[in-house]
Amino acid sequence: MITLENVSKSYDGGKTFSVKNVSIHLPPGKLLALLGGSGCGKTTTLKMINRLNDHTSGRIVVNGADVMRIDPVALRRSIGYVFQGSGLFPHLTVAQNIAVVPKLLDWPKERILKRTEALLDMVRLPAQEFRDRLPRQLSGGQQQRVGFARALAAEQKVILLDEPFGALDPKTRFELRGDFMKLRRALDLTAVMVTHDMLEALLSADLIAVMKEGRLLQMGTPHELRTKPADPYVSELIDGPMREMKDLKDRIDDEKGSRA
Repeated sequence: MITLENVSKSYDGGKTFSVKNVSIHLPPGKLLALLGGSGCGKTTTLKMINRLNDHTSGRIVVNGADVMRIDPVALRRSIGYVFQGSGLFPHLTVAQNIAVVPKLLDWPKERILKRTEALLDMVRLPAQEFRDRLPRQLSGGQQQRVGFARALAAEQKVILLDEPFGALDPKTRFELRGDFMKLRRALDLTAVMVTHDMLEALLSADLIAVMKEGRLLQMGTPHELRTKPADPYVSELIDGPMREMKDLKDRIDDEKGSRA
Protein backbone atom coordinates (compact mmCIF):
# COMPACT_ATOMS: atom_id res chain seq x y z
CA MET A 1 0.00 0.00 0.00
CA ILE A 2 2.83 2.46 0.90
CA THR A 3 6.45 1.91 -0.10
CA LEU A 4 9.47 4.18 0.28
CA GLU A 5 12.59 3.11 -1.62
CA ASN A 6 15.88 4.79 -0.59
CA VAL A 7 14.10 8.10 -0.05
CA SER A 8 16.14 11.19 0.83
CA LYS A 9 15.28 14.85 1.39
CA SER A 10 17.70 17.77 1.21
CA TYR A 11 16.76 21.44 1.41
CA ASP A 12 20.19 22.74 0.38
CA GLY A 13 21.06 20.92 -2.81
CA GLY A 14 22.54 17.85 -1.15
CA LYS A 15 24.89 19.48 1.36
CA THR A 16 22.83 18.16 4.28
CA PHE A 17 19.89 15.76 4.49
CA SER A 18 16.78 15.86 6.68
CA VAL A 19 16.03 12.28 5.58
CA LYS A 20 18.65 9.93 4.16
CA ASN A 21 18.09 6.64 2.31
CA VAL A 22 14.92 5.59 4.12
CA SER A 23 13.20 2.42 2.87
CA ILE A 24 9.83 1.33 4.28
CA HIS A 25 7.11 -1.07 3.16
CA LEU A 26 3.70 -0.80 4.83
CA PRO A 27 1.15 -3.49 3.86
CA PRO A 28 -2.55 -2.61 3.40
CA GLY A 29 -4.60 -2.24 6.57
CA LYS A 30 -1.62 -1.74 8.90
CA LEU A 31 -0.56 1.20 11.06
CA LEU A 32 3.06 2.32 11.04
CA ALA A 33 4.39 4.60 13.77
CA LEU A 34 7.29 6.87 12.77
CA LEU A 35 9.11 7.33 16.05
CA GLY A 36 12.00 9.51 17.18
CA GLY A 37 13.01 12.76 18.81
CA SER A 38 12.55 16.26 17.45
CA GLY A 39 14.41 16.85 14.19
CA CYS A 40 14.89 13.15 13.37
CA GLY A 41 13.05 13.42 10.04
CA LYS A 42 9.80 11.66 10.90
CA THR A 43 7.45 14.54 9.99
CA THR A 44 9.41 15.25 6.82
CA THR A 45 9.03 11.57 5.89
CA LEU A 46 5.29 11.73 6.56
CA LYS A 47 4.85 14.85 4.41
CA MET A 48 6.72 13.33 1.50
CA ILE A 49 4.09 10.58 1.23
CA ASN A 50 1.41 13.08 0.14
CA ARG A 51 3.85 15.55 -1.43
CA LEU A 52 3.49 18.32 1.09
CA ASN A 53 7.26 17.97 0.67
CA ASP A 54 8.69 16.45 -2.51
CA HIS A 55 11.52 14.01 -1.94
CA THR A 56 14.97 14.75 -3.38
CA SER A 57 15.76 11.19 -4.44
CA GLY A 58 14.37 7.69 -4.20
CA ARG A 59 10.82 6.56 -4.92
CA ILE A 60 7.51 6.67 -3.04
CA VAL A 61 4.61 4.46 -4.11
CA VAL A 62 1.04 4.71 -2.74
CA ASN A 63 -1.64 2.29 -3.93
CA GLY A 64 0.67 1.05 -6.67
CA ALA A 65 1.35 4.51 -8.15
CA ASP A 66 4.53 6.59 -8.01
CA VAL A 67 3.48 9.78 -6.17
CA MET A 68 5.60 11.94 -8.49
CA ARG A 69 3.37 10.87 -11.38
CA ILE A 70 0.20 12.02 -9.61
CA ASP A 71 -1.01 15.61 -9.47
CA PRO A 72 -0.15 16.70 -5.90
CA VAL A 73 -3.58 18.22 -5.27
CA ALA A 74 -5.34 15.04 -6.42
CA LEU A 75 -2.94 12.96 -4.33
CA ARG A 76 -3.65 14.97 -1.15
CA ARG A 77 -7.39 14.71 -1.68
CA SER A 78 -7.06 10.93 -1.86
CA ILE A 79 -5.10 10.67 1.41
CA GLY A 80 -6.53 11.69 4.78
CA TYR A 81 -4.38 13.97 6.96
CA VAL A 82 -4.79 14.62 10.69
CA PHE A 83 -2.80 17.42 12.32
CA GLN A 84 -1.65 17.91 15.88
CA GLY A 85 -4.52 20.05 17.06
CA SER A 86 -7.49 19.63 14.78
CA GLY A 87 -6.59 22.27 12.16
CA LEU A 88 -10.30 22.97 11.66
CA PHE A 89 -11.47 26.06 9.79
CA PRO A 90 -12.78 28.29 12.61
CA HIS A 91 -15.48 30.02 10.53
CA LEU A 92 -17.02 26.75 9.26
CA THR A 93 -19.42 24.52 11.16
CA VAL A 94 -18.54 20.93 12.04
CA ALA A 95 -20.50 19.64 9.03
CA GLN A 96 -18.92 22.20 6.70
CA ASN A 97 -15.43 21.29 7.90
CA ILE A 98 -16.04 17.61 7.21
CA ALA A 99 -17.50 18.39 3.78
CA VAL A 100 -14.52 20.39 2.47
CA VAL A 101 -12.89 17.68 0.33
CA PRO A 102 -16.14 16.03 -0.89
CA LYS A 103 -17.27 19.47 -2.10
CA LEU A 104 -13.99 19.97 -3.96
CA LEU A 105 -14.59 16.59 -5.57
CA ASP A 106 -18.08 17.73 -6.65
CA TRP A 107 -19.97 15.12 -4.68
CA PRO A 108 -23.78 15.53 -4.75
CA LYS A 109 -25.21 17.29 -1.67
CA GLU A 110 -27.15 14.22 -0.60
CA ARG A 111 -24.03 12.05 -0.65
CA ILE A 112 -22.07 14.65 1.34
CA LEU A 113 -24.85 14.87 3.93
CA LYS A 114 -25.04 11.08 4.37
CA ARG A 115 -21.26 10.73 4.62
CA THR A 116 -20.99 13.60 7.13
CA GLU A 117 -23.67 12.19 9.40
CA ALA A 118 -22.26 8.66 9.19
CA LEU A 119 -18.77 9.89 10.12
CA LEU A 120 -20.04 11.95 13.04
CA ASP A 121 -21.70 8.83 14.39
CA MET A 122 -18.45 6.87 13.88
CA VAL A 123 -16.45 9.41 15.91
CA ARG A 124 -19.14 9.50 18.62
CA LEU A 125 -20.40 13.03 17.94
CA PRO A 126 -24.14 12.65 17.17
CA ALA A 127 -24.92 14.67 14.04
CA GLN A 128 -28.08 16.25 15.40
CA GLU A 129 -26.16 17.69 18.34
CA PHE A 130 -22.82 18.63 16.76
CA ARG A 131 -23.12 19.24 12.99
CA ASP A 132 -24.03 22.96 13.30
CA ARG A 133 -21.51 23.86 16.00
CA LEU A 134 -18.42 25.96 15.31
CA PRO A 135 -14.99 24.63 16.38
CA ARG A 136 -14.81 27.12 19.27
CA GLN A 137 -17.89 25.47 20.75
CA LEU A 138 -16.10 22.11 21.03
CA SER A 139 -13.60 20.71 23.50
CA GLY A 140 -10.11 19.82 22.30
CA GLY A 141 -11.00 16.14 22.11
CA GLN A 142 -14.20 16.88 20.18
CA GLN A 143 -12.28 19.06 17.71
CA GLN A 144 -9.82 16.25 17.10
CA ARG A 145 -12.70 13.82 16.53
CA VAL A 146 -14.00 16.19 13.83
CA GLY A 147 -10.45 16.28 12.44
CA PHE A 148 -10.53 12.49 12.07
CA ALA A 149 -13.94 12.65 10.39
CA ARG A 150 -12.73 15.32 7.96
CA ALA A 151 -9.65 13.22 7.08
CA LEU A 152 -11.93 10.33 6.07
CA ALA A 153 -14.75 12.31 4.46
CA ALA A 154 -13.91 11.35 0.87
CA GLU A 155 -13.70 7.65 1.77
CA GLN A 156 -9.90 7.70 1.87
CA LYS A 157 -8.24 4.35 2.60
CA VAL A 158 -4.86 5.88 3.50
CA ILE A 159 -4.50 8.30 6.40
CA LEU A 160 -1.47 10.24 7.69
CA LEU A 161 -1.38 11.47 11.29
CA ASP A 162 1.08 14.04 12.64
CA GLU A 163 1.17 13.76 16.46
CA PRO A 164 -2.65 13.49 16.45
CA PHE A 165 -3.03 13.07 20.22
CA GLY A 166 -0.14 15.28 21.36
CA ALA A 167 -2.16 18.36 22.35
CA LEU A 168 -4.71 16.46 24.46
CA ASP A 169 -4.85 15.74 28.18
CA PRO A 170 -3.93 12.14 29.14
CA LYS A 171 -7.52 10.94 29.72
CA THR A 172 -8.83 12.37 26.43
CA ARG A 173 -5.73 11.11 24.63
CA PHE A 174 -6.30 7.56 25.90
CA GLU A 175 -10.00 7.56 24.97
CA LEU A 176 -9.50 9.09 21.53
CA ARG A 177 -6.61 6.77 20.66
CA GLY A 178 -8.80 3.77 21.53
CA ASP A 179 -11.67 5.10 19.42
CA PHE A 180 -9.33 5.77 16.49
CA MET A 181 -7.95 2.23 16.67
CA LYS A 182 -11.49 0.81 16.48
CA LEU A 183 -12.35 3.14 13.59
CA ARG A 184 -9.18 2.22 11.70
CA ARG A 185 -9.91 -1.48 11.97
CA ALA A 186 -13.59 -1.06 11.07
CA LEU A 187 -12.69 0.89 7.90
CA ASP A 188 -9.58 -1.19 7.12
CA LEU A 189 -7.40 1.93 6.91
CA THR A 190 -3.70 1.99 6.12
CA ALA A 191 -2.13 4.61 8.40
CA VAL A 192 1.19 6.29 9.13
CA MET A 193 1.43 8.12 12.45
CA VAL A 194 4.21 10.40 13.65
CA THR A 195 4.90 10.24 17.38
CA HIS A 196 7.77 10.87 19.78
CA ASP A 197 6.09 8.68 22.42
CA MET A 198 7.32 5.06 22.44
CA LEU A 199 4.47 3.92 24.71
CA GLU A 200 1.94 5.35 22.25
CA ALA A 201 3.71 3.54 19.40
CA LEU A 202 3.80 0.26 21.32
CA LEU A 203 0.08 0.49 22.13
CA SER A 204 -1.10 1.61 18.69
CA ALA A 205 1.13 0.37 15.89
CA ASP A 206 1.46 -2.84 13.90
CA LEU A 207 4.93 -1.67 12.83
CA ILE A 208 7.33 0.89 14.30
CA ALA A 209 10.06 2.72 12.38
CA VAL A 210 12.64 4.34 14.68
CA MET A 211 14.44 7.32 13.16
CA LYS A 212 17.44 9.33 14.31
CA GLU A 213 19.20 12.18 12.50
CA GLY A 214 17.29 11.47 9.29
CA ARG A 215 18.10 7.76 9.14
CA LEU A 216 15.98 4.70 9.79
CA LEU A 217 17.62 2.74 12.61
CA GLN A 218 15.14 -0.12 12.82
CA MET A 219 11.70 -1.11 11.62
CA GLY A 220 9.70 -3.99 13.03
CA THR A 221 6.76 -5.07 15.13
CA PRO A 222 6.50 -3.83 18.72
CA HIS A 223 7.54 -7.33 19.86
CA GLU A 224 10.63 -7.31 17.61
CA LEU A 225 11.74 -3.91 18.89
CA ARG A 226 11.23 -5.00 22.51
CA THR A 227 13.05 -8.31 22.16
CA LYS A 228 15.66 -7.58 19.47
CA PRO A 229 16.57 -3.88 19.44
CA ALA A 230 19.08 -3.29 16.64
CA ASP A 231 20.64 -0.14 18.09
CA PRO A 232 21.36 1.27 21.59
CA TYR A 233 19.07 4.22 20.79
CA VAL A 234 16.18 1.81 20.14
CA SER A 235 16.88 0.10 23.48
CA GLU A 236 16.87 3.49 25.17
CA LEU A 237 13.49 4.39 23.70
CA ILE A 238 12.01 1.02 24.66
CA ASP A 239 13.38 0.96 28.22
CA GLY A 240 11.67 4.19 29.32
CA PRO A 241 8.02 3.18 28.78
CA MET A 242 8.68 -0.41 29.90
CA ARG A 243 10.01 0.94 33.21
CA GLU A 244 7.01 3.27 33.48
CA MET A 245 4.61 0.38 32.95
CA LYS A 246 6.42 -1.76 35.52
CA ASP A 247 6.47 1.10 38.07
CA LEU A 248 2.76 1.68 37.53
CA LYS A 249 1.99 -2.02 37.98
CA ASP A 250 4.12 -2.11 41.15
CA ARG A 251 2.28 0.93 42.58
CA ILE A 252 -1.11 -0.63 41.81
CA ASP A 253 -0.04 -3.92 43.43
CA ASP A 254 1.25 -2.02 46.49
CA GLU A 255 -2.04 -0.14 46.84
CA LYS A 256 -4.01 -3.38 46.58
CA GLY A 257 -1.77 -4.97 49.19
CA SER A 258 -2.20 -2.06 51.62
CA ARG A 259 -5.99 -2.28 51.33
CA ALA A 260 -6.05 -6.02 51.96
